[in-house]
Amino acid sequence: MTRKSIVLFTLIAVSSLTVNAQKVLPIWQDFVDSKKNGKTPILPDFSYAGYHFSEEAIPDLSKRKHFKVTDFGALPNDHRSDEAGIQAAIAAAEQNPGGGIVFFPAGKFLLSADTNNRKQIRVTKSNIVLKGAGSGAGGTEIYQANMWVNNRSILFKAEENKSEKLTILTKDAARESFVVEVADASRLRVGQDVVLRHRSEEFTRLYFAPLQLKSQWTRLFGPNGGMQIAEIHTIESINGNKIKFKNPLHIDVRLVNSAPFELYTFNAIEECGVEDILFSSNWKNYPEEFVHHKNAIHDNAYMAIGMEYAKNSWVRNCVFSDWNDGIFCRAGYGITIENVTFNGKKGHTSFHARTGYGVLVKKCSFNGSQHHGAGTGYSAAGTVVTQSTLGKDQHFDSHGGQPYATLFDDIHGGIFSNLGGPEAGHPHHGHQMVFWNFRHSSSRDFHYNFWDMERRRNYTMASPILVGFQADTKVTFDNTGMNIMFNETVFPKSLFEAQLQFRLTGKNIAAASR
Repeated sequence: MTRKSIVLFTLIAVSSLTVNAQKVLPIWQDFVDSKKNGKTPILPDFSYAGYHFSEEAIPDLSKRKHFKVTDFGALPNDHRSDEAGIQAAIAAAEQNPGGGIVFFPAGKFLLSADTNNRKQIRVTKSNIVLKGAGSGAGGTEIYQANMWVNNRSILFKAEENKSEKLTILTKDAARESFVVEVADASRLRVGQDVVLRHRSEEFTRLYFAPLQLKSQWTRLFGPNGGMQIAEIHTIESINGNKIKFKNPLHIDVRLVNSAPFELYTFNAIEECGVEDILFSSNWKNYPEEFVHHKNAIHDNAYMAIGMEYAKNSWVRNCVFSDWNDGIFCRAGYGITIENVTFNGKKGHTSFHARTGYGVLVKKCSFNGSQHHGAGTGYSAAGTVVTQSTLGKDQHFDSHGGQPYATLFDDIHGGIFSNLGGPEAGHPHHGHQMVFWNFRHSSSRDFHYNFWDMERRRNYTMASPILVGFQADTKVTFDNTGMNIMFNETVFPKSLFEAQLQFRLTGKNIAAASR
């Protein structure tokens, strides 16, 4: 859809809404009709997010084999390091066919208690879940006693992760479609996970046109420059050289001369989780208040959990109290972060999805306890943050590296200013940044110019789509793609839930409400 047609569509959408018909938005109807007719909708289909794309519930763990950390030498409340016992329990679970539950009974367990013997807790195999006795009073607490910089206390990541080139694409494909054509399908199989990769200045200029690119965005230019595309997909069927994915493309494939679109292998650990644990750290006693980018300590000390190259995994029902950095997810595929609370001393980052596809952040409370609320960056696609709360004046994060097709949905609180990332890695976001019923909460007025070529602004997004954007102060915009029903709540309240229900059941909840 061209910029002119977007403006026209917005005018039609706003003018066609009457008091009695405001619940059914034309942009929503466009999505429904386009999906039914095999056309490209204005809105991405964000429903392919979360554990098994939200088609399955996170599993019941009661019947899986449990490995109690106390049976391996970790003892709560004894003021001694529990790293060795925890890692031993994980190792036993990893050696068990089918994995297992690494269980922490009630009490306080210590990490990094000995500054001369700090060991990162590693999970390197599938089907490992760290589970506590609850994140509230009387439950399980895991406490990082001493400071680490640039290292996470607990990391889920395979010991090796090699990616091999499989084939190249031979034909353009539209975003939100499912089929690509390849030169050679001999190394592909049904059920295989693959990464669609591309990087070139030539494609980047086509992608952002007619928007101007600043010379300061140096990572976009040159023979090794360009936005980095790394979409993860699962092959559903193979018909000759036509490959159908289970999940839709979120970017238009446009073949260029300077570099091919390629498919690579994607290897990940699967079915890993963290649940029912309070994580805390000694960041609360660090003798300085947080200052954004003051130094390495303020940016990258006291970092809790990393989950990298993981598929169909989760963190739920946890609390992260007094951390500089909470959860980091790199190349996550179908990850759910649900019912997680961030609180305590202000720090740097709460949650960040970098690269990957379909990471879902749902019903989480960010509370202003980190500078950045939920965020994304560096080629991540299909990230969804829904039904969550940010603090007043808390910045959500779009960290440069051109993530795209991101949804902030039914959000209470937060602002756009001071997004992360160096200027060389701007713009902060590509196309299809969607704010749906976003309730901006700030202590002052804001004017956002989403594509300002004159000044170094901290919110460069390519024509974002605002639907039902609301604010408790005066907020104005330049260079939006759409701004529909400003300062009004729209229906469906949650775009993610409506799209998911429509995909799984065929039910159009907006039509059903009339």
